[in-house]
Amino acid sequence: MNTNGKREMVMEWYDSYYDDIYRFILYMFGDRQLCEDFVHDTFVRAYTAMDRFDQRSSVKTWLFSIAKHVVLDEIRKRKRRKLVPIEKEFLSTFNVEQLIENKEAIQQLVNHIQLLKPNYRIVIILRKVEECSIKEIAEVLEWSETKVRKTLSRAVLLLRKMNQVDEGGGKGEQTR
Repeated sequence: MNTNGKREMVMEWYDSYYDDIYRFILYMFGDRQLCEDFVHDTFVRAYTAMDRFDQRSSVKTWLFSIAKHVVLDEIRKRKRRKLVPIEKEFLSTFNVEQLIENKEAIQQLVNHIQLLKPNYRIVIILRKVEECSIKEIAEVLEWSETKVRKTLSRAVLLLRKMNQVDEGGGKGEQTR
């Protein structure tokens, strides 16, 4: 495919999947400016790797896989520094009535997701926010479906424990 054809194809992907990739990265980092940069990096990487895309998975799954690598590269660079809270950006995605009724619970959930280790965060966001199938998540993460299910189960269990600790005032499990 020539350069113009590649550029047009990536622009079509950008138009189709920008919101999904943006949301995924936003939930991972919580910083709107960083998010824009990482979404851009994801599509630049897709452009440069386009010749290697073998279409064994969907374009969306492939783009999530690239975004995952962008995210994990940044996490490694940060060496587990505390991530910026994403309360405002997360909350703005809900309608106003829901926001008023559930603001505290949503803030608590967002804070808990931010405390999870990266692999837990990724599976929670891909499954519960992006509504990817277990198979799609396995493709993105290059894991078995069993590993995805186990990791998701552990992440959900840990989120429930964190919620119980906040409600009951007990000690929480270390997540990082």
